[in-house]
Amino acid sequence: MFAAIASGNPLQLSTEVPNSNGLQHTIVLSSTKPKSYSHITLFILPNVTFPENFVSTVYFKLGPTEDFQLFGYLGAEKPSAIFKVRLPNGDVSRGTTGNGVDGLGEIDMEDEDVAAAGAAADRQFNGLHNISELIIGISIEPRDQGMATIEQWKQQQQLQKNDTSSLVLSRDSNRGINTVGKLANVYPILTQELAGKIVQHAYNYLSGFLDSAGNVSIKRFDTWWEKFKSRLANDGNFLDEVTSS
Repeated sequence: MFAAIASGNPLQLSTEVPNSNGLQHTIVLSSTKPKSYSHITLFILPNVTFPENFVSTVYFKLGPTEDFQLFGYLGAEKPSAIFKVRLPNGDVSRGTTGNGVDGLGEIDMEDEDVAAAGAAADRQFNGLHNISELIIGISIEPRDQGMATIEQWKQQQQLQKNDTSSLVLSRDSNRGINTVGKLANVYPILTQELAGKIVQHAYNYLSGFLDSAGNVSIKRFDTWWEKFKSRLANDGNFLDEVTSS
C-alpha cells in the first residue's frame, strides 16, 4: 500500500504488521547508506485508492528498541511527503558514532505540517544509532481520530519551540497572548480541555450539595471557586486527575 525511496537507493515497499488487519505498515530502510542520500520520499502507491474518511499517521524510529516519533500524515488529499535527512558531523550529541560514518543526524518533514506546527524544523535523534535500521511506521486511522492526533502533535511542537520545559503562560507574553481569547486561538485543543476540566471539577464538587429539587446554593459555588483558585495557585497539576464521577 505504501512505499519509500531514500535518494540514491531502490524503492522499498511497506509490509503489513501481523494481526493489524492491514491497518499498520512498516518500511525498514535496511539497505541505505548514510552518505548516499539526503531525502526520503514516502507515498501511497499509485494503484491504491485510499479512502477519504481515513488518514495514515507517519512515524519514524531508528531501531526495534526505540520509540516511534510522529512526523505527519498521508491521505487521499496528500498522498506523499518528503523528509530531509541531515547527516551527522561526528558529534555524539547530535546522534553520531563519533567518526561520522554511522548514525542519523536529523529528520525534518518538508511540507505544510512543519509550517503549521511552527517547530519540527530541527527534529533530532540523540544517542548512538545505525542508519541501517531506520524504520517508518504507518498507522491507518479514522480521519477524525488521526487528524486529532496530528493537531495535538502540532501543538506540542509549538510548545517545544517556545518553551522546552513546560507551558508557562507568562512566557507567552512576547507572542501577544494576554487574553483568554488569544490563548484559545493559539492553543484551541488545550483550551477546550482546560475548560472541560474546570467545569467537571465544579460539577463533581457541587453535585454533593444538591437539594431535593436538584438545586445548589450559590454560596456553595462561591466556596468551590475560592477553594479551586487556591488549589490552582498551589499546584495546577491536579486538573490532570479530574474525571467524571
